[in-house]
Amino acid sequence: MLALKCMHCGKEYPLKRMFDGCPNCKSENFAANLVVKFDLKQIKKVLSRGVLKERSKLGLSKYLELLPIEKTISLATLGEGQTPLIKCEKLGQLLGMSNLYVKDESRNPTGTFKDRKACVGTSVALQFGLRNIVAGGGNMGTAAAAYGAKYGLGVISFETLGESKAAILQTLAYGGKVILLKRYEDRYELIKRCVDECGCYPVSSYTPSPTGDPYSQEGTKTIAYEICEDLGWRAPDRVIVPTGQGFCLYGIWNGFLDFYEIGLIESFPSMIAAESSSGGSFTKTEKRDPKYIKTIEPKATVARHAVAPKGSYKGFKAIIDSDGCSVTVTDEEVVNAVRLLARSEGIFSSTTSATAIAALKKLLDEGRISRDELVVCVITGGGLKDIDIIDTVLEKVPEPIGSDWRALETLLDENYGFSF
Repeated sequence: MLALKCMHCGKEYPLKRMFDGCPNCKSENFAANLVVKFDLKQIKKVLSRGVLKERSKLGLSKYLELLPIEKTISLATLGEGQTPLIKCEKLGQLLGMSNLYVKDESRNPTGTFKDRKACVGTSVALQFGLRNIVAGGGNMGTAAAAYGAKYGLGVISFETLGESKAAILQTLAYGGKVILLKRYEDRYELIKRCVDECGCYPVSSYTPSPTGDPYSQEGTKTIAYEICEDLGWRAPDRVIVPTGQGFCLYGIWNGFLDFYEIGLIESFPSMIAAESSSGGSFTKTEKRDPKYIKTIEPKATVARHAVAPKGSYKGFKAIIDSDGCSVTVTDEEVVNAVRLLARSEGIFSSTTSATAIAALKKLLDEGRISRDELVVCVITGGGLKDIDIIDTVLEKVPEPIGSDWRALETLLDENYGFSF
């Protein structure tokens, strides 16, 4: 690590606790994100394909030189990472594609990609000597609570009223302190005061224009590293990511850039943000300039984490720099995508994750993606996270029967269209 660097003006800052974005840009009423600057020239001398292959069973610690963690600190881990990249043969046939993959992040310890952020964030909190973590709820709150429990840190999670009941129950089970908020915006002042006045470490953004913690966000880029390795040291043509504030989108893009700069891959993909049509901050931004990201008022949606009042500078920059795009999908398209992925590939995704599959189908139908491209859809979490939503849209289980065979045949035919 060399410094924290502003993505917009390029100004560099010491490696300290900075969670409000770039102060220089903030003075001009612009919220620009900070990123961790690494000495990639030196890292290139240490990391090679051979070295990484030898470290194949080390999880995120495999990429320690590329993470913001000092050598004196042990990486906080629950076995996150090394999730499978699955080639979708049947779904690919249905969509007319021969090179379709999903990166299944539901295999992480608490069921989502957020474990990668919590792993790094917990380690950095310990590095700073902090004993409490604060999160903006949902899957991030769950992941923080799990890693906090492992390493003896207190965790406060601010949840909205529409949050996943499963995620809240998980957070409580791990010992997290759940605080319900009347409005999403109520988090801003509360998290900031926890950080500024009480010395908490934030793993969620608390600024209206999302800036967030530059350190924990580095954990997400390991998704890209694993994709490249599993594809035989190459990058996909397209990567589709369920997107709210856009931190995951940028994190994955940043990972491809790292591997490209180090010389481990020879190209990088176009990044596609899959947003719910109930929001669509990136898609509704008229100018192709991150300084003009649109603020919206999100409506209720089944894809509750693929929407945010405003996307981040980071997220939109990933779209522009990768020559990518954003696309919105409806709730109906999302629910159909949940069924499609589960019944064709045996992968039960969260409704938020299904936005990636719905977006792919939409872009194929519109001719914006070629069917011969190599595409990876990131499944950010598992379907059991959204069981309260999915329970209302899937088929209902029929009434119980006895041992009568004809009753069984009738039930199968009338309810499922099935016959032996």
